[in-house]
Amino acid sequence: MQIKTSEHYKQAWLVHDLLADFEVEDVWQFPVKLDEKHTIPIFQNQLFAAMEKLSQKGIPGLLFKFRFFLGELFGWDKEIDSSVKTLKKGSIRERYANKYHLELKDLIPIGNAEFKPVYEKADESLAEISNATVHAGLHLSKVQNGANYNVQMAVYVKPKGTLGKFYMALIKPFRLAFVYPAMMRLVGKHWESYLEGERQLA
Repeated sequence: MQIKTSEHYKQAWLVHDLLADFEVEDVWQFPVKLDEKHTIPIFQNQLFAAMEKLSQKGIPGLLFKFRFFLGELFGWDKEIDSSVKTLKKGSIRERYANKYHLELKDLIPIGNAEFKPVYEKADESLAEISNATVHAGLHLSKVQNGANYNVQMAVYVKPKGTLGKFYMALIKPFRLAFVYPAMMRLVGKHWESYLEGERQLA
């Protein structure tokens, strides 16, 4: 479900200071429950596996394909660099490394060609994507809720020029009506399958 941005800011995440010049576009809470041993990197792996499936089915799949078609047609995605062996100037990864005086080896790949890792911790992670329309950060966090934990996703954006602002406004209704609800359902089912696998191995 979509939640208020204020809920995201209640926690002392690194991303608040790191992306203070970005706008929080959306904050969602996944329909999953984590326990003490489940870290954000574990959940993140399941999320991207589910997202791969989402991009291939239904209305969200068509929207993803249409977006990639436009990106190829207009050259929007030429700025994407899937390598994790370089710190691209102006990237969030470079910003994070410089701010905390980290070496490149401290930045851990997350196994998704479109998103670059910025950092991974037990209770939060940040990945980025940059193209001709927008520079964005995808933040995942583990938030305690009684005996269990919820997972929240915050999307930070910085549109690039008039085109970027127009594109973000154009796709927002589709994101809210189709992409995010489908993502929440699919990730919830995927996480339940993962937990069932854990129980069978126990």
